Amino acid sequence: MKKTMIFALLTVFAPALQAQEFSTATMRPISMGEAYRLAVAKSEALAQQAEGIKQLEAAEQLIAAAFRPSVDFNASQYKQQNSASLTKGYFTGSYALFSGMRDYISAKAAAAKTGSAKMDLERARQQLYLNVTQAFLDLFSAQQEVLIRHDQMDVTAKRITELEARADIGRSRKSEVVAAQTQLAQDKASYLNSAASERLAQQALIFITGLDTDLAPEELLLAREGGLEDYLKLALLRPDLAARRKALESYDYLAQIQDHNLWPTVALAADYYIVRSPMPSPTDRWDGTIALNVPLYTGGTAAAQKDSAYSAKRSAALALQLSERQALTEVRSAYEEHKYSILQADSLKEALALASDNAKYQQDDYKMGLVTNLDVLTALNSVLQTRLALLQAKVQGNFTLVKLETAAGLEAKQ
Repeated sequence: MKKTMIFALLTVFAPALQAQEFSTATMRPISMGEAYRLAVAKSEALAQQAEGIKQLEAAEQLIAAAFRPSVDFNASQYKQQNSASLTKGYFTGSYALFSGMRDYISAKAAAAKTGSAKMDLERARQQLYLNVTQAFLDLFSAQQEVLIRHDQMDVTAKRITELEARADIGRSRKSEVVAAQTQLAQDKASYLNSAASERLAQQALIFITGLDTDLAPEELLLAREGGLEDYLKLALLRPDLAARRKALESYDYLAQIQDHNLWPTVALAADYYIVRSPMPSPTDRWDGTIALNVPLYTGGTAAAQKDSAYSAKRSAALALQLSERQALTEVRSAYEEHKYSILQADSLKEALALASDNAKYQQDDYKMGLVTNLDVLTALNSVLQTRLALLQAKVQGNFTLVKLETAAGLEAKQ
């Protein structure tokens, strides 16, 4: 009967476990820094934002063109029945001498808007760093969990071998062997579940980096520097807050434009004819115009535009105020989260040492008949759960530090 059970166990478990053997040896090692650089180069979202900035810069160039004169060449021929044809070929030049200062203010508003977009792009890069860190640590954690669960299967398999030897001489019951075999089956199911999670985490990091091979993240070792007040001060300098300030500046300029919407404008235009047939007598080769426009009544349009501009400015100021408060809250929350992650990891280190000692003592006590096999299996499972909890606490500690650094507008030092 014993030989039959051993054969069945090896037949069912050994080939399956061998087929599922996990190793990172053949995977491409990757550091956090490399993963981030690849993600920046691959990110379509960042590329789209960069193109948006180019469009804003082009808009600035269009506004700047208004400060320069324009010159055109025109040619036409006009024919009317029973009349001689009229032929013209001439250069036209025009220049806005004074536009109520609106063109100068528009240029400043456009520059502020472009500056805001650049700051938003910088913040998007920081947020991408956090996203890459999440994918990086998810894969690292998944791979470490697979290895831990594989070790646990080895421990349980050795336990089965020991129990079978004891059962042969009547010192252990057959039910204890079956209980250990049941535990091994459960360990295998958990191992396969963690292996499946590793596959999903692989795809997430591969997608972000744009690579096409399995990856093995290197361990991320980070240490916090600075206290809460330091991070709070840095948070107020974050690129997204700088972007909101630039946006407010832009809305302020737009409001100023509406303050000048009833100012007069002066424009100059001139034509020089190189071809003119029939030529008037006396000969006229050029003409010029200086035009003054003074808005007197706009039917309420100017007042409405001014009210709208100032309302948009106040809204931008409120958005900045909200963003600043949110940034400080993010830092405080991330700081507390990181602090307790570190405390939890320290506690779990102590718990793991105690759980390992307890498992050893339980196995020794079992040999002397002081405890049951269930007590031993429970102790071994406690070691497993504590190892997994410690792994997650360490990973969470690294992630919360990056989260804190990002909340403060920094990239974590590696």
